[in-house]
Amino acid sequence: MKKLILSFALTLSAFFTFAQGCTDLFISEYVVGSNNNRALEIYNPTPNPISLANYKVGRFRDGASNPMLLSLSNTLQPYQTWVVTIDKRDSNQPCPGLECAVDSALQALTDTFVNPVYTQSNSPFYFNGDDAVILSDAGGTVIIDLVGKIGEDPGTAWSDTSGGWWTTDHTLVRKSNVLDGVKVNPSEFLVMTEWDSLPENTFDHLGWHTCDCSTNSIDENNAKEKLTVYPNPAAEKFFVKAPSAIEEVKIYNITGQQVFAEKKSLFTNFTEVQPVNYSAGLYVVSVKLKSGKTLVSKLTLK
Repeated sequence: MKKLILSFALTLSAFFTFAQGCTDLFISEYVVGSNNNRALEIYNPTPNPISLANYKVGRFRDGASNPMLLSLSNTLQPYQTWVVTIDKRDSNQPCPGLECAVDSALQALTDTFVNPVYTQSNSPFYFNGDDAVILSDAGGTVIIDLVGKIGEDPGTAWSDTSGGWWTTDHTLVRKSNVLDGVKVNPSEFLVMTEWDSLPENTFDHLGWHTCDCSTNSIDENNAKEKLTVYPNPAAEKFFVKAPSAIEEVKIYNITGQQVFAEKKSLFTNFTEVQPVNYSAGLYVVSVKLKSGKTLVSKLTLK
């Protein structure tokens, strides 16, 4: 009877945790770096795949009440992230300058590049630290998540209680205990309550997110034990280096379909992978270790 009561209590606890959050996408990282280094990371805290076509992202420029928005696409898998970056990739452009390319490290971590051309009336991804940034529904009328305060221009940046900038020249990472987005425009944007601040042009937290919605997600495992996949982008073959013996390598496309699987018999921590009949694009490499752990990494095949 005690075991039954304990089991019911755990189930009820899990129910209330998910009832209070973990039910929709939210912004897990916000990057306003130097030059054109602008990026958002979107996290799926649910156990189900979610179509990004049902969402838009953008900004309320300089305290405006109406947002500039752009559509998204592809499918975000459970407990995974999707990195959206401003589309400036021509390394031959003068830097600093309006067409200056985003850092190569940021480019390598990006899933979708957007908004390549700036215009005064349509520049949803050219946010600075004084623009409220929104994740909305596909109609652009429902707030799914919000960074900043709509209708407020804080000047250079939203700041902490001592006046230190947080939303300009910084990377913000959502705290792990945040289970849901901000769905109502706040009376005051207290950035310290939900975000951790990292120095300008910090990109090494992109591509994974630690969240209490899933204490066993593969993203969290990947954050603790690094999987190295190179070269990236790759053509024809690539190499995988893991922290311990590799049992199996699988490759998934961006819709979550498995396109390659190979079991290993030598159980070393280094292996060559040569997929066949693939199309150029973004993939997820999933490596099962002999210890039973699973690590993942993004890979571009060309």
